[in-house]
Amino acid sequence: MGNYRHGSDECLARVSCDSWVWVYYKLDLLRNMVMINAMNRYIVLMCLLLVACNELPIGDDELRVRGDLEPQFLELSRFSTFTEHKEVNAGTAQNLVFGMNEEYEARSMLSFEFADSSYQGLDEIKLVLIHSSEFNNDTIAFSIHLMDEQFSETEATWTDRSIDELWQTPGGDFNSDSIRFGVAEADSIVLYFNYLELAQIQAADGMIIIPRDTGFCYLSSKEAGRAARIELKKNDVTIPILAETDCYIVNGPEPVLLEDWIGAGWIFRDFVRFNYDTLLDSSMAVYAELSFRCSEYFASRDSIEIGVRQLLEPFSTFDTPTGPLIALERVGVGDTLVKIDIVKHAQRMIEHPDSNFGFYIAISPQNYDVSRIKLVRGSHRLNIGYVLPPQPR
Repeated sequence: MGNYRHGSDECLARVSCDSWVWVYYKLDLLRNMVMINAMNRYIVLMCLLLVACNELPIGDDELRVRGDLEPQFLELSRFSTFTEHKEVNAGTAQNLVFGMNEEYEARSMLSFEFADSSYQGLDEIKLVLIHSSEFNNDTIAFSIHLMDEQFSETEATWTDRSIDELWQTPGGDFNSDSIRFGVAEADSIVLYFNYLELAQIQAADGMIIIPRDTGFCYLSSKEAGRAARIELKKNDVTIPILAETDCYIVNGPEPVLLEDWIGAGWIFRDFVRFNYDTLLDSSMAVYAELSFRCSEYFASRDSIEIGVRQLLEPFSTFDTPTGPLIALERVGVGDTLVKIDIVKHAQRMIEHPDSNFGFYIAISPQNYDVSRIKLVRGSHRLNIGYVLPPQPR
């Protein structure tokens, strides 16, 4: 029995040892198979990459061969510049203006709606006009006259009281006798009236402010939130009646042949076109500086904004269709050199050289005030910086 057990234990031990060797062998074989599969996948992947990318990465030397990414510069030659004028309504302007000099005259018109046709027992009747602090206002005399004809706030100009009706007299139809004289000074203008004059104001189609001295005065309009108002005071209670409509009208000079002007109020636009150069073909504009020189300013403020719009078709009239504003630059009154970034125009020329119709330069907004800048004839320049596309590999 003892020999039998000893033999049995040895046999069991041998069998157990063989089993573990067999398991180890199988595990080693499985591991090798996994590694071989992984290597096969890696080899397949590398082959695919080599087939898909058959060229080496780009280095500095090849970049220089394929195309210089440094911008190149080119000044385009000027094709034409000329000025166009149009009389435009100022009913949406933030300001009212009255004044005159040897070239311009501006008048302001107001109308009021009264809730009551008769007011009794009033202690005070006054008209309040607020100066616009954005302008260097002059101290000037003026007179106020009652209108004989109604006017359209959004259509009236020096020659038209509405879009389809002319004034009988350019500059407005009004009573020749003044209802009040005054002097524009300080921060506001306050004028007092009596009952008889209030009744005349109520019966009229509005009032117009006529300058009597040289100089210009700017007032806040209802669009600016500080409309002219008539105040009716009774027993320490004040009833404000705000202007229902207000606008200004302007008369000014015609543009001089072979001179370049831009102007607001009495509108001037300077139309400019540069010749396209085929060196720009297929390139990308990264820089485009329009520059011109100014020789004369007429303005009542310290700075002016100048805008640029592209023409969408060949020039035909002042109102030739244009795109949105592509550039806006503020310049100081008196600056002799103006520079404006118009890279959007340059890129459009490159992409659509057959649609190079030019652009116009103008004071913006065009009805904000009465102002003008004379540009030096022949001073327009357009310098473009561009990069060429890389050459095919």
